[in-house]
Amino acid sequence: MRRRGHLLGQSGFTLLEVMVALAILAIGLVMVMQLFAGALRLSRVDKGLTEAVLVAQQVMDDLALRNILDDGFQDSGEVNGYTWNSRAEKLVSETTDQVSEKDMGTADFIAEIGSADAIVPVNVFKLTVTVRWKFGASANERVYELCTLKTLMVPQETTQQ
Repeated sequence: MRRRGHLLGQSGFTLLEVMVALAILAIGLVMVMQLFAGALRLSRVDKGLTEAVLVAQQVMDDLALRNILDDGFQDSGEVNGYTWNSRAEKLVSETTDQVSEKDMGTADFIAEIGSADAIVPVNVFKLTVTVRWKFGASANERVYELCTLKTLMVPQETTQQ
């Protein structure tokens, strides 16, 4: 009898309680695993973007170090699966003659300050580098574009005319 009373008074978990606890634990583990998978996927995206930025910056540095640029200059290449295109577009000409719409803003500004005969001693170029790369199993194309402005001194023979 004592033995039977001892079993009735004994505390513990029922099979149902154990199964519910395991189900909750399994759901929690699945959610944590999905978080890790998402973090790995984002890490791959970030790695691709970081490499694209580095390629764009390297190409931009090479372009910005040039002492001579022509309007419409273009170049392209490929580095480690990243295809890049660079271009230079002249935004401001040496003189205030309104030869294009791009120059009109500068010419208007110089006219406003009272120097109709002024010569702008620099050329202003817009430098653009575009990097493209494939990402993922479906080979989605990603694009990163970097733009800046560069000024170049006008050669002496042009400014003295």
